[in-house]
Amino acid sequence: MKFSMDRKHFYEKLSIVSRAISVFSPLPALSGICIDVKEDKIILTGSDSNVSIRSTIVFSETNQLQIESTGSIVVESKYLLEIVRKMDSNRIEFELIDFTKIRLEGNNGKFELNGIQASEYPEIDFQKPLTHISLTPETLKQIVSQTAFACSEKDKRPVLNGVNFNVNGDKLYCSGTDSYRLARKQINLETSQNINVTIPSKSLTEVVRSFNDDVKNVDLYIDHKKAQFIFDRIIIQTRLIDGTFPDVERIIPNKFIAKMEVDAHEITNVVDRTNFIRNDKVHLVRMECSATETHIKTSSSEIGNSDEVLSDCTYEGEDLRLSCNGTYLLEAIRALGAERVKMEFSGLMKPIRIMDMEDDSTTMIIVPIRSYD
Repeated sequence: MKFSMDRKHFYEKLSIVSRAISVFSPLPALSGICIDVKEDKIILTGSDSNVSIRSTIVFSETNQLQIESTGSIVVESKYLLEIVRKMDSNRIEFELIDFTKIRLEGNNGKFELNGIQASEYPEIDFQKPLTHISLTPETLKQIVSQTAFACSEKDKRPVLNGVNFNVNGDKLYCSGTDSYRLARKQINLETSQNINVTIPSKSLTEVVRSFNDDVKNVDLYIDHKKAQFIFDRIIIQTRLIDGTFPDVERIIPNKFIAKMEVDAHEITNVVDRTNFIRNDKVHLVRMECSATETHIKTSSSEIGNSDEVLSDCTYEGEDLRLSCNGTYLLEAIRALGAERVKMEFSGLMKPIRIMDMEDDSTTMIIVPIRSYD
């Protein structure tokens, strides 16, 4: 096995597949990248058995790939990446010099690394599922940035560690929740489908991290066990999370006793300024709303208190005094990315709906916290 190509291009592709590799790999071979050299392409594979990434390299004007002989080997990911990243050469030559030893050579130096025979690498099924959705990278980035932050990071209810993709007809609803808040994004599709699966939020984050400016479209293939994201000769495959995702339709209120329209930049600055005032590590924010003025207050017996009035704000409905998690409020508004937001109140201890004034495709829900001050 022997090939050469542009060093930066090789490093970029190695970096993408290495994101699937865990330091706690269940098999020694899974701590490495499987390099399979064919006559006209190179296939790189990384996996931790839950997430698998495959990247195919073919000749281009950018990489100037030259393949002299075929073969396959598994090389420890962290060592291979470190060498390729630091080599002082525009072009790199990769050669298998023994059954389990490789040589990496540049302009002024060479390195030799021990590897593992490719036969020890587990066989990964990259066969495409039947159900297909086509998305733009910008749409998928929006889905992840506006929903994944609300997913749970605890293992008590694994199904809450992912984003639920629920397709009903030509509408895709993506939802993330930790049971205390909800983030939901609606996407219009060109074709009708019927899907209800939950994809790990960490897998979705790795997908969007792998995008570059050349990606124009993302093909998502789904069945009852796995999801595949295919773009730019890259396949990112992840197992789905078992379990029934909560019926979020029941969480979203549709009747309100009051609403507030406020400048997003102002309210995030006000809440963020009080982030250090906490009670039992919780950033508790108290909102006192009326048609006259709206106050944002925080208080801690150990630290102190704050009281600010929102200046660019209009409020209609019943006067309200309620408390909520300031971190949840801040993250929800920032994820919307709006200039002005609308906050709708369904009751004293009932969910608050937060939306972009100009775009109703994204809905944020936070639940008030009972306070006794």
